[in-house]
Amino acid sequence: MIEELVLENFRGFRKLDLQDLKPVNLIVGHNNTGKTSLLEGILLSCQPTQGNNLPSMFRATHGPDELRYFPWLIRDGAQNDTATLKKCADGVVKDKLIITKSRRHSIDEHDLPLVTLGPLTLSYGPKRKDLICRVVSIQNHNSQSLVSLIGKAYRKRDGEENFQNFFKIIDSRIKRVRLVPGEDQESIQVVVDIGLSEMLPLAQVGEGVYHLATILGNLIGEKTDVLLIDEIENGLHHSVHRQIWAGLAKVAKELNVQIFATTHSGECLQAAHWAFLERKPYDFRVIQLFRSEGAVQGRVLDQEHIEAAIEADIELR
Repeated sequence: MIEELVLENFRGFRKLDLQDLKPVNLIVGHNNTGKTSLLEGILLSCQPTQGNNLPSMFRATHGPDELRYFPWLIRDGAQNDTATLKKCADGVVKDKLIITKSRRHSIDEHDLPLVTLGPLTLSYGPKRKDLICRVVSIQNHNSQSLVSLIGKAYRKRDGEENFQNFFKIIDSRIKRVRLVPGEDQESIQVVVDIGLSEMLPLAQVGEGVYHLATILGNLIGEKTDVLLIDEIENGLHHSVHRQIWAGLAKVAKELNVQIFATTHSGECLQAAHWAFLERKPYDFRVIQLFRSEGAVQGRVLDQEHIEAAIEADIELR
């Protein structure tokens, strides 16, 4: 699990030091405060080899990646044109990733080149240990990918039962989720039973249910250490947020997966807080990002500070 993450000169962060991270972490902040950038930094710090997939994971794609995307991973004006990402535990750096615009810049002699991203080079220490990181993004809705995820989940021991039970917690209308075979792999459908005369294709039930199926498919169907969820509230009515967080907390704990999610919704944040109040220990943190002195800064809020902010009606979004 990532206990502390330090980003230096990455994207809009001059230095972002996030400590006391927990199994579930919700990222909040106004527009253009770096929520998506933080997800990108977490992904790179976990699995640098996914770097070439980053451009289309969270953002719309326009133009060549080596011009529109990769040069901006290093903060404009950064000294030595270098950015670093560090995972720490107990104040000790466990993994360090260095991003440079050229191999001419000083890199520790024990570091090894890892990935080339357009004009950039990523390097890392020889004792690095990757964490398997999966992404749920509103940019990447693909019906065949979802079929594959649910199929993998159902092949796991108790996977189908866990998948069905999660949905029942969130939406009592959904009695079953099934895979219906077709003539070939591409014609397999995900259908749901909501008590009508026929089972409905998942896409017809609503964007929120599709979003949840993707989240659960990644949690149960894939080997995952860290799950990144962009705009977790997307398509979901505020009345089900608390049930969703209760279900996510249960599945994440049982499967030992750490979650980082972004939200624009104050209702979503409060619902998460109330859901985790019912669990012991309170394994939830809010990462608040904000702009100050021309750079993006952030802080990690524990239970006491989250409660104080909610009671005082302080806007955390």
